Amino acid sequence: MLEDSTPSFPDSASKSRPEPPQAARALGIGLCPPEEKAEALAVLYHRLSATTRANMIVELLRQESRGHLDLSGLWIAARKRRIVGAMLTQVLAGRAIAIWPPVIVRAWGAASLASCMVREALRVSEARGIRLAQALVDDSQPKQTGLDLTRGGLPYVTDLLYLGRPTANPLPVPPEIPNLEWQGYRPDRHDDFARMLERSYKGSLDMPELAGLRSLDDVMQGHRARGSFDPERWRLGFLPGQSEPVAVLLLLAGSESTWEVSYLGLAPEARGRGLGRRVLAHALDLTRPHAHRLELAVDVRNLPADRLYQRCGFHAFERRKVHLVVLGQPEPPLQDGSTIG
Repeated sequence: MLEDSTPSFPDSASKSRPEPPQAARALGIGLCPPEEKAEALAVLYHRLSATTRANMIVELLRQESRGHLDLSGLWIAARKRRIVGAMLTQVLAGRAIAIWPPVIVRAWGAASLASCMVREALRVSEARGIRLAQALVDDSQPKQTGLDLTRGGLPYVTDLLYLGRPTANPLPVPPEIPNLEWQGYRPDRHDDFARMLERSYKGSLDMPELAGLRSLDDVMQGHRARGSFDPERWRLGFLPGQSEPVAVLLLLAGSESTWEVSYLGLAPEARGRGLGRRVLAHALDLTRPHAHRLELAVDVRNLPADRLYQRCGFHAFERRKVHLVVLGQPEPPLQDGSTIG
């Protein structure tokens, strides 16, 4: 799932931003100045009715003024001193950035302009030490959207399937499936969680392109920054009598009605024993007192996980295309198979 956190470009990075290449300068591409944000937002939401658009812009700027929203990742493209394109980006914890597809309001050269905006955002992000750039495209967006991202340097990788299940009814687990004993997150267990995450990435079919990309600290920062972190929603599962965990579960309270499985992983030696069902049953038990629904996402190439989720009563409700690129030189490899979305 797409990692979510409040974007914030450091002042020092802003001051040392490299000069844009000639193409970007010629097209007037850059981060939006504060005084032009209203006009940029009008471009971004130009498909809305005039009244709805005006009300939304007022509300977004009000939220930013109160510190509830950060629009520092708003990009614009201008021609003849008029904004003709806008694009929103968001810096995420763990040296990652989310990019939303550009919106262009003039048809002439729209595809070229959109890809140039993406390319320039990637160039600046890499200069600031960002390692991973990602974008999600849902089925309602035109085919051109994916082409713009790909031509701008964000190639298509796979699809994510989003599934959900009501929490009212417990998930039955056959008695022959081993039970698990659970421990919540504590600072002194940080390394245990990191090691278990690394073990669970081995042989993972979820986004193998991420293998070795980021350090485990970056990965854990990314998960921790999504929503309000509660250590009791992070769990390690142990087989009775064993000191090494075989399962990890990271839950996110997305809203009052819905929680989300941010990550679920098993150690390689624990797979094929039904323990995935046992972990999902525990996730539902934790969620039930607080939310009516539990959701998760899976790489469509991960057929065993998809089959498990559907056998456990999860039903697909959305599908999104993942565009992904690694920026800069890779660090020494660590098996990072975490899911975005």
